[in-house]
Amino acid sequence: MPERCPVCVAKGHPAFPSVTQYETSAVVLGAENNGDYSMEAYHLTRSKRKSLSIIIGKDGTIQVKAPNWLPKYKIDQFIQQKADWIQEKQREISMLEQQKPVHTFREGDCFLFQGETYRLTFGSGNRHKGRENRGSAKAAESAEFSDRKQFGRTYRGIALEESEKLFIMEPGLETDASMSETGPGFVRERIEEWYLFQAKQIFPERVSQYYPLVSRLAGSLGKEIGPVNRISIRNQKTRWGSCSSKGNLNFNWRLVMAPAGILDYVVIHELCHLAYLNHSSQFWHLVSGILPDWKERRSWLKANGPLLEWENF
Repeated sequence: MPERCPVCVAKGHPAFPSVTQYETSAVVLGAENNGDYSMEAYHLTRSKRKSLSIIIGKDGTIQVKAPNWLPKYKIDQFIQQKADWIQEKQREISMLEQQKPVHTFREGDCFLFQGETYRLTFGSGNRHKGRENRGSAKAAESAEFSDRKQFGRTYRGIALEESEKLFIMEPGLETDASMSETGPGFVRERIEEWYLFQAKQIFPERVSQYYPLVSRLAGSLGKEIGPVNRISIRNQKTRWGSCSSKGNLNFNWRLVMAPAGILDYVVIHELCHLAYLNHSSQFWHLVSGILPDWKERRSWLKANGPLLEWENF
């Protein structure tokens, strides 16, 4: 791509369009601390922005954002100057990726829920009361896990047993599909459905709990917040939560695996965005008024986030 003249850009010359442009390039990186050199590809996004920035993606890829007018060699020089930082971040990401649990979705596999580890087991009829009530799916579920002192968080034949920390799946569910290839896939689907159901119960409860606190504190700071318009639970790849200008809150269902205090931090964080749709000092002041230890909670999420994901079996 030819280098662009900033004067022509300023005058709106047609050879230098202001639209966002994407390209892939490569640069030689050499870390000063070890002398290793390598050819690294990077994804370049040009736009009307004024600054130059580098982002290391979750997969370790280098993503560069640059102004439309900036010459290519200037971009390469900037990346080379940041070689040590780039390679350090890539090592950190590689280490985090290695922390991801690899699940088999078979008997004995372990899963997190609200910071506690539960072992997957396919339940026995001897554990439950009322197995004779099999008239409907609802009745079957009620009968299968009728002892509410022992079993909780029941959904579609899956429940938690707190005393022994068991993640119990109703007998027979694991054999609804072949246990060679499709069996674990079926179990994974049912477990993800269970997590999603729990998230749809927990997040609205937490939003209702913390919204009045955020509203009162924001009001005392001279900032009124609008109502929550909608709460959505999603399987997001790069975000734990988000808030729109319309008051729509989105949360990642995987947060139900984290300790309750971490989930609460994300809920409060997004509620505070109802007052400030940015990460300004005023925003963090509002967060601090409710969670003085928000930095520790954020650090936990950054360090342990990979534990809330899982690799394919």
